[in-house]
Amino acid sequence: MTPQELAGEVSSLFSLPDLVIRACAVMDSPTATAQDLIEVIEMDANLVATVLRLANSALYAGRGNIATLNRAVALIGQNAVRDLVLATAAVDTFRGIPKEAVDMDSFWENSTTCAVIARLIAGRGRMRDGESLFLSGLLHSVGRLVFLARLPVECGEVLALVRSGELSLNDAEVRVFGFSHAEVGAALLEGWGLPARLTLPVRYQLDPAAAPDYPRECAILHLAAEMACDIAPCLKTMLEAETYVPDPLAVDCMQLLGLTPAALTEISLDAMAASLEILEIIKPTTSVTYC
Repeated sequence: MTPQELAGEVSSLFSLPDLVIRACAVMDSPTATAQDLIEVIEMDANLVATVLRLANSALYAGRGNIATLNRAVALIGQNAVRDLVLATAAVDTFRGIPKEAVDMDSFWENSTTCAVIARLIAGRGRMRDGESLFLSGLLHSVGRLVFLARLPVECGEVLALVRSGELSLNDAEVRVFGFSHAEVGAALLEGWGLPARLTLPVRYQLDPAAAPDYPRECAILHLAAEMACDIAPCLKTMLEAETYVPDPLAVDCMQLLGLTPAALTEISLDAMAASLEILEIIKPTTSVTYC
């Protein structure tokens, strides 16, 4: 089985709402205007409210000044608004995963933290369309949800290998499934019709140097995913995140992006504050406790 075949098997289970597909189609049209996008989003009042809350968050520097979709589009751009719509819909799409299969609160805490870090790194580097990395970060691990939904027994085998200390989680996935969560996650996003600037970083997050295109985006997602593993648990305990120690791949990514250890420390601190706010917006039912 290939990643594409596995993603195809769950395409009906994990599919985007029609309204979001329409919003993406509008944005893909060369003749589309900001008003066209706004008119599609306005068909769902809850979606409007969520997008406005995200646009007003500290991450997007809205500071409570954005009261309408017109203002949101004017200040943060059509692409950013479209990506916020996708982010909101994506979280809803995976609500059907059984609680006994995975702790979805922890999953989204990690994913949201990764998304925030990716967005902060992109912003620091003044990357064009850097906002899209928020969405790539949010969806970087959805391949693991595909594994859980379609191959739960094999997922147990993966965990057994990890718990025995024999293999890392990524290596265990490759041994059991023949490919990693990054590959099947990217295949799912490609099936949704998302562009390469979003899907390639997900596909090559474990080996950014192998990416055929978007090298900086892939490097950012690798760093963000690694850093999120140190920060996400601290969202519940409010303890200081452990000092991030980059792996060899991350060191290469830091050099490509011109990032110093001090810069990563600053990003980590900003991410801890922003992740809580974003998590409560995109997944308000998440129980974040303060110990």
